[in-house]
Amino acid sequence: MMAEPRIDVATMRRALSTAEAVMALNPPESPMAEGYRLFRVSGGDVAWMDLPANSGAYAVFGSHPRCDVKFSPGDDVCVRHLVATCCNLGDGSFGLRLMDLQTSIPFFVDDDVPRRSIVVSGPLLVRIGKHVVGGLPVGSRASSKVLQVSSCGMSEPPRALESVSAKADVDAAPPPPLPMPSPTEGITTSHRFARGEISHITSVRPVSHIEEMVASRAKSGYVRLTLQSSERSAAVELPQKALDDGVLLGRADNCLDRGLRAVLSTHISRTHLLLLRDGAEIMALDLCSTNGTRYGGQKVRRVMIPAEGLALTLGPELTLIWHPQT
Repeated sequence: MMAEPRIDVATMRRALSTAEAVMALNPPESPMAEGYRLFRVSGGDVAWMDLPANSGAYAVFGSHPRCDVKFSPGDDVCVRHLVATCCNLGDGSFGLRLMDLQTSIPFFVDDDVPRRSIVVSGPLLVRIGKHVVGGLPVGSRASSKVLQVSSCGMSEPPRALESVSAKADVDAAPPPPLPMPSPTEGITTSHRFARGEISHITSVRPVSHIEEMVASRAKSGYVRLTLQSSERSAAVELPQKALDDGVLLGRADNCLDRGLRAVLSTHISRTHLLLLRDGAEIMALDLCSTNGTRYGGQKVRRVMIPAEGLALTLGPELTLIWHPQT
């Protein structure tokens, strides 16, 4: 894993000036009322997009040609590397959530601490390999207050995943070990990136591995999903609160366990789908996959998952069944 950033803080700050100059010369035709203006700077090359707040919009960063914000291919970024989404914060304002998609390459702000998942209020700059990614808030609801958050819209201390084994079952096999929390998890730090504003960044739990959450049987507080191909199927049960951190589905090694490997084919992207809860809403986010995600026969990018369940098609033939919540 890349333990140190490849570019220094001074270069990161110069990248912001470059991005602001380019974006000023190319204003959007329809400026958004509020949200984050996201950008990527690689040397002198700048790519950017607007991410409206409260629209369900999100952006995928990576070297794959289908990504919303593209990196040039190289050993310092992955095909699908990051997801950015606006989120509602506990004080009624909005912030930006940045999530690493279980890559081996963390990102860094200005303190050289490797991070995997953060919520920020105010402007943001991060370093990924030889690239700089940033976001500038737009709109009157943008916040720069210090917020203690463990996930979007939440104001409680961060929590580890509980064991999925029934505590009363003394004969049950011990659950797989949970990952050690990051030393920065749940800690809010202050940073000054742009325009004299103070930004506040809270590190939160990263996107979860499926093997951390598989249960041998259902119990209260869990959701169940099934992956089904023409020949095989496999079911997993996830604690509902794990969806606050995000659950990644795809062919990457950290997404294949407990029968899923036998179901997925090469038609499924290595990082294909992200399951994420924001407040009371559970969303399925297609990660700019090669063969897409369909609902009701129509290709979709984002689907709200209702309590009564639904069925999605991943790629040409794999069915994801989200079972009704009881």
